[in-house]
This record gives sequence, C-alpha cells and structure tokens, in this order.
Amino acid sequence: MALFCSVNAIACVPVVKPGPDRQEAGWPAYLGTLRHDASAAETLNPDPRPLWRTDAGRAVAGSPALGETILAAGTTDRTVVLLDRASGDVLWRQRVGGTIRAGPLLDQDRLYVATQLTPEGKVYALRLKTGKPLWEVKLGSVAAPLALDGDALIAGTEGGLVARLDTETGRIAWRRRLAGSVRAGPVAVGGHVVVATTADTLFLLSRQTGEIEARMATPGAVLSTPVADGGRVYLGTTEGHVLAVTVPELVVAWDHAAGDAVYGAPALARDTLYVLTRGGRLWLIPIASHGGARSFDLNVVAVAGPTPVHAGVLVGSVSGEVLLVSTADGQVQWRTQLDGPIDEPPLVRDRDLFVVAGRGDIHAYR
Repeated sequence: MALFCSVNAIACVPVVKPGPDRQEAGWPAYLGTLRHDASAAETLNPDPRPLWRTDAGRAVAGSPALGETILAAGTTDRTVVLLDRASGDVLWRQRVGGTIRAGPLLDQDRLYVATQLTPEGKVYALRLKTGKPLWEVKLGSVAAPLALDGDALIAGTEGGLVARLDTETGRIAWRRRLAGSVRAGPVAVGGHVVVATTADTLFLLSRQTGEIEARMATPGAVLSTPVADGGRVYLGTTEGHVLAVTVPELVVAWDHAAGDAVYGAPALARDTLYVLTRGGRLWLIPIASHGGARSFDLNVVAVAGPTPVHAGVLVGSVSGEVLLVSTADGQVQWRTQLDGPIDEPPLVRDRDLFVVAGRGDIHAYR
C-alpha cells in the first residue's frame, strides 16, 4: 500500500488505489451547476435497482461531487473520501482538521473542501489522485458550500466572513465581514458575488475587491444556495418565500408564497424553478410568470431540495424515502426506503442514481 504524508502532518493518506489524474467533466459548483440542473437531462431506468452501497464514514455531510469515474464526499468524522463510481470501492481517505459540513468541488486534477471548526476552520485544495493537500488556509468555520469562479474560490464562514482565495496558491485576495452567519453557498454572477446571511440580508460584493455594492432585506433567512441564471438569482427562505432577485440591482422581480419554510436549494431546469418546502409541497414555478405555478403535496418532511430529471423530479425525505415524482400530476412513479435521513438532493449522472443517507451510507442505483 502506498503512503503519502503531508508536509505539515495533517494526516498520512493511505492510498488503497490511486484516483485518476484528472476528470474533464468536473463538479465546479454546489449540485454541479449554478442552475442546480446537472441531472435535468438524465434518464433513469423505470425501476432502478441497487448497484452498490458504501459506508463512507460516520455521516456524510454536504452534497458529493461527481466526475466521469469518481465520487468525492466529505464526512463528519473529518475525512474526505474518494470512491470509484462504478463499484463504490474506496480509492482513498484523507483526514482534515475539522468536520466537513459542505461537500467538495471538483476541478480537473483537484478537490476543494472546507471544514467547520471555530476558529480553526480551513479551506483545502487536495490532489485528486492521492488526496495529498496542495495547500490549506485557515479561515474560520465554514458550513456553507464553496463557490468556484475561474481562478477564484469564494468561501463564507459561520462568523460572517467572506473571502476570495486564489485557486492555485490559496492566497487570500480579500476578506469582507458581513452581518450574520453564512449558511448558504456564495454565488458568483457576472463580476459580482451574491451572499445570503442569517441576518435576513442578501449582499452583493465586488468579485475583484470584496466591496459591498448593494444589499437587501429578505423575508426570512436563506439557508440553501441560491440558483443563478440570466441576471437573476432565485432563492427560498425560512419564512416560506421564493424570490427572484435581479443582479446587480438586487431588486425583487417576483415573490412567491410557498406556504412553508424552504430549507433545500431550488433547481432551475429549462424555464421552470423547482422548490420543495419543509412540509413536502413540491412547487413548479415558471420563471417568466410565477402566477402560473403548480404544486403537489407529497406528504413527506424534507430539508433537501428537489432534483429535476428527464422523467420527473427526485425527492429525498427526512424519513429516508426517495421518490420519483411525475411533473404532470404529482404521482409517485418509483420509491425506495433508506436507513436514516436524506439531507442533500439525490443526483443522477450517466443513468446512475446516487443518494447520501444520514448514517454515512452512499447508495447507487441503476
């Protein structure tokens, strides 16, 4: 067994089997894209069957990153784990200095991940092949997903600090302290960075300098990463509002009442915004005219957002159910039951379905 050790002894990395040198189809944003629609064109078998199940750690936290041949995830027992997508075999585990609450990003030959530890939380770049750290930077406790925008990596902390880091070196280009905690991932949009905080405020920062260019109050806190597309961001709040906000003006284009708190991230597929409330109501909202919204009551409790796919919408529940729901009539086309809560949306790539359950299990179906 090969053994790689980091210079400053975060941990030694036992490599059971080296990962690939790189992945051309990366995972550069939370849920894969700024629209959260990475699975929207994917098809599923009518009755998906279990392919493999892997115990990744005590609990997997955050959404995993999918490459052509690998799956990367972070765990609450301070490790990043790389799996072979076809078999579920563990390629390597890398221990880091803190609990991981948001999943990694994949950029060709490296993974970016951050840890939740006050005040010692760090941001890391890990080599995809071995898990060996390329760099690490102390920033503070990070619970929100990271944002990758070219050569800039944007991180927000529970203390309200937002920072831009250089992807090659980890050097901090700027820091900006905001009111409230950052729980939703920052979003880079056209030379700006949009950041929501638990102070019920949406901030617009300059990508280059970190200066606050605009701000607006939100009707409730935003706890999940907004969708970005076409000069707007779309977000859900704990007070049950779904907002379309123009960028860079930070003006509300429309405000839709969802009837209950929205904890999971929305997804935008084609011209429809998909939103799931805590009480299990699935909303399909046309972004051009939110007055034409439709909804279905799925009778579940959900903290994860919905996943649009070619055949409908995948939904994961707190009780461990996974549902495939028809967008025509809200009927359940397929379901399965897992052990433990589902805190992140199911993902589909190349007809394979991946679900993270709350007890540290990652499940694959085909």
